[in-house]
Amino acid sequence: MKSTWQDVIDITRQLRDTNMEYWLNENLFSFSWWILLVTTIGIFIIWFIILDKKRIFEIITYGFFVATFAIMADGLGVSLVLWHYPTTVTPVPLAVEIHRGHMPIIYMIIYQYCTTWKTFLIASTITAFVFAFILEPLLVWLQIYDPIHWRHIYSFFPYIIMAVAFKYLVHKFKQLDQNYH
Repeated sequence: MKSTWQDVIDITRQLRDTNMEYWLNENLFSFSWWILLVTTIGIFIIWFIILDKKRIFEIITYGFFVATFAIMADGLGVSLVLWHYPTTVTPVPLAVEIHRGHMPIIYMIIYQYCTTWKTFLIASTITAFVFAFILEPLLVWLQIYDPIHWRHIYSFFPYIIMAVAFKYLVHKFKQLDQNYH
């Protein structure tokens, strides 16, 4: 049988309804849901307190690059069924709180405090290690993250490359901006 666009729409609606039912009955107000909610709010408060307001545009630009890349990569991984998120704060199949909140904020803090390339590379490598080999397994244990066809080691180098590439890009933009003023 040949699939039609209407078949895709119908299956998408069914998936939406199933996700919503699962989220309302199994996810909302669960222990893992509360952890995500509290850590998301907490990390935003901490970040706002320690944010260097004199460099706010530069730091947030870096964070937007990280968040955009993370959200796109995450969407691709979920679409290809490489991983999924059984628990989310909102009934969205992506863990937006992790990729729009936790991860970019942690990278922005590193960007803000590690001003030399050497300290930035060390901090980014340590962060990648913690993300890939400590936080990802913890998220699996908490039933927040389910790596279906993915191993934690696969995440390690992309975490580093993302941090370095966007620091380089933001620094290039800063140089261009200074050259035109």
